[in-house]
Amino acid sequence: MIRTLFITKEKPYPPAGGVELRNWQNINIMRKYGPLGIFSITQWKSNSEVPDGIALWHSYALSKSLSRWETLKRRAWLLRPNAHPDMDSLYQQAAVRELEKVLGEFKPDVVVIEEIWLYNYLKICKHRKYRVIFDEHNIEADLFEQKHGALKMRLPRLKSIELDFIRQADQTWVCSQEDIILLKTLYGEKYQPYAVPNGIDVSSYDRVRLKQCNPPEGLEGKPHNIIYMGTFSYIPNKVAAKLLIEEIYPRLKKNYPDCRLLLVGRSPTEFMQKAAASDPDIVVTGSVPDVRPYLAAASVMVVPLQQGGGTRLKLLEAFASGCPAVSTSKGAEGLNATDGEHLFIKDEMDAIANSVEQLWSDPSLVEKLTHSAYELVNAEYSWDAVGKQVEKALQSLNLV
Repeated sequence: MIRTLFITKEKPYPPAGGVELRNWQNINIMRKYGPLGIFSITQWKSNSEVPDGIALWHSYALSKSLSRWETLKRRAWLLRPNAHPDMDSLYQQAAVRELEKVLGEFKPDVVVIEEIWLYNYLKICKHRKYRVIFDEHNIEADLFEQKHGALKMRLPRLKSIELDFIRQADQTWVCSQEDIILLKTLYGEKYQPYAVPNGIDVSSYDRVRLKQCNPPEGLEGKPHNIIYMGTFSYIPNKVAAKLLIEEIYPRLKKNYPDCRLLLVGRSPTEFMQKAAASDPDIVVTGSVPDVRPYLAAASVMVVPLQQGGGTRLKLLEAFASGCPAVSTSKGAEGLNATDGEHLFIKDEMDAIANSVEQLWSDPSLVEKLTHSAYELVNAEYSWDAVGKQVEKALQSLNLV
């Protein structure tokens, strides 16, 4: 019996994006070992239901008003060791008091802290001598440098915090073997993180794969729908959507006038909304309760990511749904997927568009790729497969 408490920066259920999908995966795996609690730190109050099988769920909605002392501390972040404004924005003394109460009542054997942004809550768990697992969805210093370069004080500060989190945690989980290599390159060979891949509940996509899921109204019966899914406030997704709108979609529109671009996910940008307003074949959904009907409407997923970290759950969802995929090397990074066997991996925009046209003109090729992709996701990225990697990690902590 392992009593596990997850500390997350948003509610992990219902999962509405990659972060929540990974958290919900790990929650479902860990609750097989014993009672499971969740302490979520949210930007807004929510009345979402608590699913069965969760022993404790405590949600703290961050206050919009701060004390004068907390305001001053945030402004003086450069003067405080291992302080960072993005972490300060998720930290409040009232949240600390509630977390301490939850820890005292639930008495976990292990605490799983999601991502570096909750670093300020690490000291509370270590002070109480709980074992801590740091679930690092991305190697954040590397991701920050991809997006911003060595921006003033923030990159060295981020590296210092990331290293301290890894050093203090009893164990660190990352998404892939590539992330293990990257972490050791940045912080030293002495650290031994565990690869806990992003995975999905493969069977929950069976209705899409078996053509038993109805597309949304207005999207049915169209053979040339391109889909991209993500949270568009995340800069890599924002860039990918712009490339789809400006470069890939117009190329495909020339030879396939009936093609449509489906951009599915929360926080669409103003640029995306303007593009949709000027072209009825560009569909920008905003947040949706379920992505599966949109996957059912799609004939190809295109992932033109130029930046990012971890591994792309959107590709795993495509594999499980029987939707063929075309991705850049960055988009397919961390997955044990091969160009021409499970999907097409192309880095030039012309090559991406050509690959989509190749799929649209050759049903036997679609069948070949989607069959191999489904076998891969079932064997290596299902919750059962990921659960075996979690078990190895727990064994190293003598928890099982």
